[in-house]
Parts: sequence; C-alpha cells; structure tokens
Amino acid sequence: MSNQDPFQPSGARWDQPAPGPYGQSAADPYAVPASYGQAAPVYGQDAFGAPAYGTPAIGAPAYGTPEYGTPAYGAPADGAPTFSPPAYGSPAYGAPTVGYPGYFVGFGVIHASWGQRVGAYLLDSLALLPYWMGAIIGAVASPTTSYVDGVPVSQPNPAGALAFVLGAFVSFGLWGWNRWVRGGRTGQSWGKKALGLTMQRDGTGEPLGIWMAFVRDVAHYVDGFFYLGYLWPLWDAKRQTFSDKLTKTVVVS
Repeated sequence: MSNQDPFQPSGARWDQPAPGPYGQSAADPYAVPASYGQAAPVYGQDAFGAPAYGTPAIGAPAYGTPEYGTPAYGAPADGAPTFSPPAYGSPAYGAPTVGYPGYFVGFGVIHASWGQRVGAYLLDSLALLPYWMGAIIGAVASPTTSYVDGVPVSQPNPAGALAFVLGAFVSFGLWGWNRWVRGGRTGQSWGKKALGLTMQRDGTGEPLGIWMAFVRDVAHYVDGFFYLGYLWPLWDAKRQTFSDKLTKTVVVS
C-alpha cells in the first residue's frame, strides 16, 4: 500500500512545501516581503543594510563595554587622582588626626596629670647622678694644706676636684642629650617615654625642636618663683606650667 499523498504530484517529497498555483512554490509565511526590485533584508539589518536598532555592528563593542583605551563608566581617567572613602575604623573628616608618629592633634587629647609629670622629671633627673657622685668624692677627699706666709691654708684634693669636674661634665652631657636632643626631636625623654608621655607644640602636635626644648628648660626658672609654676598644672585646663605657656607646649599621655 503506498503512502503517497493522492493530492501531491508524483515524486514530491513530504518535507517540501506544496507547489502553488501555476507550478510555483508556496511563499514562506514568515519571510519579510521585499520591495519591488530589492532583495529581502538580512536578519539583523534593516532594508538599507544598516544594523538594526540594538544590534551592534561587526567589531563594535557591546553597549556598556568601553572602547580600547577608554576607562569604564565611573573609573578615573589615566593619571587622574582617585578618591577612596576612609577605611572602617579610621578617623573621618574633621576628626583628630595624628600629624607625627606619637603626636596627637585636635580635640580629645588627654593632658598628662601633675603626678605623671613629676614622675617623668624625677626619672630624667637620674642624669645628675654623676654630678652628685663627683661632688661627694670632692667633699670627702682629704684636703691638702699649704702654707702662705707661714699660715696653713686648706685646699681641695686634686683627685676630688677632678672627680667633681668629670661628674659635672658627664651630667651636663646626659641632661642635654636626654632633655634637649631626644626630647626636642621625639617629644619623649627617657622619663616621659617610661610613663607614656609626649611633649609637643600646643595646637599643631609638632615636635618642639632642640632649641625650643632648651628654652623650655631655661624657662623653668620662672616656675621656681614660690614654686607656683610647678604647681600650676594642678588646676590648669591644659595642665601647663608657666614654662609650657611661654613656649606654647603641652604634655599629653
């Protein structure tokens, strides 16, 4: 029994469209009709051969893809400074910042108490030990006696005098290095460092410098009037002595 469609001509395949009238093949119902004298448009192009709307041209970057050498949207241009928000835990804009290692600027600083400052000064005073040892040796050394016009005159022992001079010289060198050089450059003499204190300029947080550290020590003579300047940090808002106010210095912890 034949499976041939009686309405199809002999030899026609089942997967070919049925011929139209007058022997022509039937038109594709999904094909786009072409204008008179023009070929049907290719998929992705309009009737004039240009890419259809939304279809990128061959070789052109897709929408949102930057061209070669062009930064993507939101990215800084080549050489332009970038901005990144402060990391979590870092001080925000306007918050107190650290201007130098160990130096604090702005609000929220804690000024050293009177007791802390006295303790740091006593530790710094260990530099005077060679001076006092030389003075003691010079005092206990047996004096020499000489006669001037037959009158006995007591004179210091040369060994005791040498010990006193050497002790004074060593103490002066230690004091200057600790209080003026080390304290002026880093803000911390060994006494302040032991107690976690820092000496700095008031308002800027900068190191005081060697010269101003020396001037500050000389200005302590003003504090010695009735010891009022040394006691002033007990009630002063910034815990400053008179010498601190003269040199615009604060000590923070």
